[in-house]
Amino acid sequence: LLYHSIKHDWLGRRAYWDAAYSAGCYQEEHEWLQTCEAVWPHLCKVLPPNSKPCRLLHVGCGNSRLGRVLHDAGYRDVTNVDYSNSVIKQMLLREPELRWVCADCAECGALGDDCNYDVCVDKGASDSLFEAGTEAMRERGRAMIAEVHRALRPGGRYVVISNAGAGSDALRAQFPHVECEEVEGYSCDLYYRQAFVILCTK
Repeated sequence: LLYHSIKHDWLGRRAYWDAAYSAGCYQEEHEWLQTCEAVWPHLCKVLPPNSKPCRLLHVGCGNSRLGRVLHDAGYRDVTNVDYSNSVIKQMLLREPELRWVCADCAECGALGDDCNYDVCVDKGASDSLFEAGTEAMRERGRAMIAEVHRALRPGGRYVVISNAGAGSDALRAQFPHVECEEVEGYSCDLYYRQAFVILCTK
């Protein structure tokens, strides 16, 4: 409760992330909340067999390995999105065979056509808006969830890995089916922590 009573509005500012990634504050790779290995069993619950077509969206990708992990697991139609132009440029150079898009997921239409994706993975992206501590940023968080909902096909899944489930009410307002699980493990800051995995179905 104390954390959410304090303003962390830098979390939702594009200028902060551009400057931080340009300065190397998050090194070449940073995994928010949990490693890819820790969240993989939860993702497997919603991912179809890799022999079946599946359009995947990874929002707030930053410089996470998750796009590469999905690709190497056989999911070749993955779009990695972040609104930091700085980190997208870095990832285009580092992983040129993967798909990287600079877009603000809180803007209507940013994620392309309606009903275009089967699964969306959000590892801390919406948290950065809901945990920023201002109503303006929470409104952007709600707008992001609405945009993801628009971009998912009927029956599509939205997997949110969250620090404390700050956007849960907004998720339930958009998605008819919402479940919550827990995941524990070491994140890149070397702390052993618990996070929430929120599984939403359109």
